[in-house]
Amino acid sequence: MSGFSQENVETIFTQTGESLSALADSFNQCFDYQYRLEMGESGVWSPEELEEAFQGPGLVTLFRIGGEAMVGLIPASLPLPDWYSEPGDSQTSRLQTLALEWSMNLIPMDLGDVDEFKTYFVDSLLSEVTACAPSEWAALMRIHLFSSEEESDGQSPSAVIPVIWPLTKPPVTESVEPEADPAPQPSPSSTPQATPQMVQATPANSNRNPLNRINKLPVQAIVKLASKKIEMNQLLSICPGSLITFDKPCEDPLELYINNQVYCLGEAVKIGEHFGLKIDRVGFKEEYESKIIEF
Repeated sequence: MSGFSQENVETIFTQTGESLSALADSFNQCFDYQYRLEMGESGVWSPEELEEAFQGPGLVTLFRIGGEAMVGLIPASLPLPDWYSEPGDSQTSRLQTLALEWSMNLIPMDLGDVDEFKTYFVDSLLSEVTACAPSEWAALMRIHLFSSEEESDGQSPSAVIPVIWPLTKPPVTESVEPEADPAPQPSPSSTPQATPQMVQATPANSNRNPLNRINKLPVQAIVKLASKKIEMNQLLSICPGSLITFDKPCEDPLELYINNQVYCLGEAVKIGEHFGLKIDRVGFKEEYESKIIEF
């Protein structure tokens, strides 16, 4: 079973129902909310199934497999945080993490690898879905949001997130591959010949690694030059032309931070007109001098 089909609609419903707690955790961490999620009614997609709130702006969480996609619609009337339409770097990372975690909890592994996941702003949720051309049998699944203090029995949900799939014309993020220098062609005598043993050595399901889905998750990389503590009066006296000195020698390696954690050490290099980092050590541990006094 690969890709979206009418045969695996029920499988998606089942997995979603089993993953509501994880979906709620991802949603709440992204937006600093306290909601719990419950399954709502499901059926066949049609524009009339969306309430008036979805004719306005909001966020689209999209998961693409090949040429088809699934989307979750988060209306601005939820209400969403003020930054939702123009997220900064930190908020963008949150939205991408939300898309990644929802893709893992909504889409069973049997459907194949998710080629793209993203959360992005649109002026009209309904217009975006219509432009993406839902298939004739497109499914609609409603996820209800309830405040953590609310009882769902007999109560209307605080908000509804409709999930719709498959969309046959999803927007695809274009990626520009850097041009690589042409590699020298090996001589015929040195070219290994394919054999049945070599072909069989590659498992047919090698692309079903569950970690494949996080390969496209963006992480923030920061190169740290140096740091020091300064007094408040020195901070207030800083102006254009001020010079701040650091105790770190110029030849000391620079630290590369991934999501605020030291990941490797390297040295600064110049690449054309740009700055680069040549990696010397990866995954090192800081060494501290022993503070134990021996008698």
